[in-house]
Amino acid sequence: MKIAIFSDTFPPQVNGVSTHTDYLARILSEDNNEVWVVTASKNISVDPGRKYKIVLLPSIPAFIYKGERFAIPTGKGYRLLKKIKIDLIHTHTPFSVGLEAMIAAKMLKIPIVGTHHTFYDFYLKHVWLNYDWMKKLSWKIILSYYNRCDLVLAPSKISMNEFKKGGITKPSGVLPYAIDTDLFHPIDPIQREKLKANFGLKQKSIVYMGRLSYEKSLDVLLKAFALVLKKNPETTLMIIGDGPEKNNLKKLIEKLGIGKNIFFAGFLFGKDLVSATQANDIFVTASKTETFGISVMEGMAAGLPVVAANAKSFTEIISDKTDGLLANPDDPKDMAEKLLLLLDNNDLRKEYSAAARKKSLEYSRAEFLKKINFYYATVFNPKKNNNAKTDE
Repeated sequence: MKIAIFSDTFPPQVNGVSTHTDYLARILSEDNNEVWVVTASKNISVDPGRKYKIVLLPSIPAFIYKGERFAIPTGKGYRLLKKIKIDLIHTHTPFSVGLEAMIAAKMLKIPIVGTHHTFYDFYLKHVWLNYDWMKKLSWKIILSYYNRCDLVLAPSKISMNEFKKGGITKPSGVLPYAIDTDLFHPIDPIQREKLKANFGLKQKSIVYMGRLSYEKSLDVLLKAFALVLKKNPETTLMIIGDGPEKNNLKKLIEKLGIGKNIFFAGFLFGKDLVSATQANDIFVTASKTETFGISVMEGMAAGLPVVAANAKSFTEIISDKTDGLLANPDDPKDMAEKLLLLLDNNDLRKEYSAAARKKSLEYSRAEFLKKINFYYATVFNPKKNNNAKTDE
């Protein structure tokens, strides 16, 4: 099958959507599909082993959001898809590139599948538009876009249910993200100690991986970690990632007096990212906005038990008191207690570690491929379309 993946964001940009679309393109192209990724991203790194093709639309910087770009409507995507006789379009963002996807699908009269990755009203603060009227308008725009798709997918039941309450009427289904469970894998304690030494970590270490932005509630995490240090001072918090809140976080770290126990790793990729994750004992996040949490599941694939906020999709991917612990949202004290419980109990941590790895295998490449092939088949078969919600 010839498939075109449209996304406003793509590596080397670092976020959940770019990570997912890259891995999706890899999985589909390695499954004997011809895959084109159409994006407005710049400075695409060339992977010699990549089987899919990349099409860069003419674009300009999106000055209201650093690092993003707006595609210029030249019709380049449409002309390419018409030439190669594309079979299906899969759109991942409802912005400038997404609009090009929708126009191309309607003009070529081919199916279009849309994945709703996140609730964009959580991010309006980044563009100085965090007002009630703008939240309502953004919802209307997003719903209008996805209600023009033939099939709407979301990475979790919770996000899909909220999307339906908002007004999605098209056939829908739940398609969790795929995790590279071969790349992310557990290591033995001796290997972990070596990695700790390489990174300069203390005896026990906790890791957060993701964007450093206000919606991730990193202030709650830092306050919880400060409480952890009062009882377990030989602990490090490794922060993997970067983002607009970094300077504010550094100010909070200084105010809390915990700087000597914080390790900023910055953006890491591939094996470096895996090694940094494996060097730690626990994965932690205080975010309340996740529709899936790719980094959390990657941590679980590496054999790390998770302490996370009891919110959104974490209630689906983390089994409380089995492969992780769910803490009260916005409650540093409760999160600290959960972290200390795992830090101080090696047997419990080992038990949760094995369960976390087992859980991650449910999101492997093979499982993902089965599901996405089923969903793609539904848009070519109207009778199946009504049953696309089997995973909800």
